[in-house]
Amino acid sequence: MLSLRPLLIAAGLLLSSNTFAREINVPVPLDYRLIRNVLVQQLFTGPEQTARVWKDGKECSFLDLSNPQISGVNGQVKIDNNVRAQFGAKMGGKCMTLVKWSGILETLQKPVLDKTGNVLSFPVTSTNAFDGNGQKLNIDQLQELLQQVVAPRLAGLKIDLNESRDDIVKILLPYVAAEDSEQLHDSVASLRFNSAKADAQSIVVNLGFVANIKPANNAPVAALNADELQQWQTVWQKWQSSLDKSIDQIPLPDDLTGNRDTLHEVLQKAGRAFEQGLSGEQPDGNDPVRVFINESWDKLAPLLRAVSKQLPGAEGLRYLTLIAATDLMYELESIGSPFGLEISANGLRKIARSYINHKTGQS
Repeated sequence: MLSLRPLLIAAGLLLSSNTFAREINVPVPLDYRLIRNVLVQQLFTGPEQTARVWKDGKECSFLDLSNPQISGVNGQVKIDNNVRAQFGAKMGGKCMTLVKWSGILETLQKPVLDKTGNVLSFPVTSTNAFDGNGQKLNIDQLQELLQQVVAPRLAGLKIDLNESRDDIVKILLPYVAAEDSEQLHDSVASLRFNSAKADAQSIVVNLGFVANIKPANNAPVAALNADELQQWQTVWQKWQSSLDKSIDQIPLPDDLTGNRDTLHEVLQKAGRAFEQGLSGEQPDGNDPVRVFINESWDKLAPLLRAVSKQLPGAEGLRYLTLIAATDLMYELESIGSPFGLEISANGLRKIARSYINHKTGQS
């Protein structure tokens, strides 16, 4: 659910001296690569991402789709599928092929929300089929099959928030203190699509959720004790090992391939800064977590921007890469404010202690 993470960004305007509930709305682009992944998971479940969408009872006639390609055209989603169709008859226990056809099926589908705002679906508004030479399909039986059987199957593509809520909570819950867990559940339960519009690069959905805003709690949080710090070090070592491997595999454009070492270096600095913040160290009297963000963001932003263009589901990173380090901390602190989170050594202690307690069953 990397594409849904930006929905929390809009919390920045919500700080107040009194607790109150307010609906937050934020536009989130769903990259067409993400939509394709959803379509493949729902329909193209055959070998090498194929879908047998129709067959006769004798297995002599069938229609297969493969290699779906998705883009945006004039406010609609265009899906191009390779089509392989065969009509045959069984004679003497064997299938005799009567008609074979292969080509491209093009459907235009409009993103539509249901009345509850929970489900984004894509009903088909038009279908066209072409052979390898670009000539329109002229086989009536196959044309009818594409209209009556295949188009409805493609129209079955949907994104259902109800299927995602548990995963969102599962991902975020370990980082939220026990007293704020109810707020997290309530906010995720209130999550709704408010609008959806297809453009050339993505479907831009407007997501809304309700957050109960409460006064900021700036009370100092005690540094991690020796046992907690050791548990954190174990967690961080696992994370760092996984991230180091990911960095080596990230697809980067040629002009940025030399920056892998920079990413590894920034990750090392993050580990040192986080441990200083958790243990209560304050070099030169400054918050090490905030210093790390300020000093590292200019190096990280262009790399994250490049990655966001190539990794499916990572398009939300583009929002962050356009924000200056000081504004970024403000935005992130505002995002986390309904859940008691802040970007600082103090806030990191809350997150780390909550995560450790969650993993050890103490929360």
